[in-house]
Amino acid sequence: MRGELSERQPPSFFEDVSAAAMRRWQQLEADPDLAVPWRQLFSQVQSPRHVLSELLQNADDVGAKEDHVSIDHNVFVFEHDGDDFDEEQFISLCRFGFSNKRKLHTIGFRGIGFKSTFSLGPRVEVCTPSLSVAFEKKRFTEPIWLTKSPVSHRTRISVTIEDRSRLEELQKNLAEWTKSPASLLFFRSIRRLTISGQTIERKILGNGPVVDSEIVELVGNKTLRVIVCRSKEEPFPREAVDEIRQERFAEDITLPPCRVEIVIGLEGEQQLFVILPTECRPQLPFSSNAPFIQDPARIGIKDPAISPTNRWLLRRLGELIADVMMNWLNAHG
Repeated sequence: MRGELSERQPPSFFEDVSAAAMRRWQQLEADPDLAVPWRQLFSQVQSPRHVLSELLQNADDVGAKEDHVSIDHNVFVFEHDGDDFDEEQFISLCRFGFSNKRKLHTIGFRGIGFKSTFSLGPRVEVCTPSLSVAFEKKRFTEPIWLTKSPVSHRTRISVTIEDRSRLEELQKNLAEWTKSPASLLFFRSIRRLTISGQTIERKILGNGPVVDSEIVELVGNKTLRVIVCRSKEEPFPREAVDEIRQERFAEDITLPPCRVEIVIGLEGEQQLFVILPTECRPQLPFSSNAPFIQDPARIGIKDPAISPTNRWLLRRLGELIADVMMNWLNAHG
């Protein structure tokens, strides 16, 4: 339910951010040599299969615990109970090829998360306690203030789905989430996700068999209990920091220490996760999660032969597996 429409006034920073976005588009439109590659890169991130995944990662970054997804009269709606946008986050929303994420729970793909929603339709609306804006695909970083919109304590993103093929692809992706909620294990804050009235959630049942492990219940189409084992957090080595800064085009980024995780007990073929599942399926009896640098298609990871970050993370996973095995055997020997 959207509720009654109310008059909305923009926050103090809106006009400056909007004017800056307009100037960038005027520069781009005056110089096709700049505009064409920018639009080509934008078109490459347009896939309905990534929309929910990207929005969930953004919601997790702002502390959301519950997320709701629905398709109502051909309108896709995503809502979460996380923090509202501040000025810096809104500036990032109105840019492209840039991410302001400095907490490396996952290595963002150059700030494209929200932009993936344009794969569904040409106009996206965002309503939060402080914001009421729309973005049009033609100038996809320039915000348009909506003078009337519902007032809510949640963040709401909505887009009218452009055609049946996009709708079917999106519905397929939502069905995959309800069938396999394993990615909920790796979000920092999200506990519950409701998709078209069906809820999937994770429940922490208690400590696992070794230090830094938990027994977790995943509730979806069926209930599954797994063991999640985590490493200690460690700072990134210098060569990894340099690589990540190059990937993110951000020399000033500060990377906090990170951890890696393994999951024992997931059914079916085991996978490598970067919070979300990749198509990497190592022949091992457990699944793994780490903030790998992904390939451009985001279905795998960057070749470790040319990625010091991924080599370091794979080595840490190997060390974690060895520690878990030894501690488990010692505890039950």
